Amino acid sequence: MATAEQVAHYYEGFCRVVDNMNAGKPDNMTQASWDDYHRPINIEWLKFIVTADFWTDEDLTIADNLIE
Repeated sequence: MATAEQVAHYYEGFCRVVDNMNAGKPDNMTQASWDDYHRPINIEWLKFIVTADFWTDEDLTIADNLIE
């Protein structure tokens, strides 16, 4: 089981990924790089992390629109 510190670390990472995805492609990145690599890998990570068994009462619903 994850410690409270580990859960906080994962939640912080979760929030950063969601924020980055909602911000969209950075100006210094090609559209192809965003579409072919960065966006899909972040979505796959979100799919994995929301199903982790260590969450307690964290609200992860903000990722639902990104994952679908």
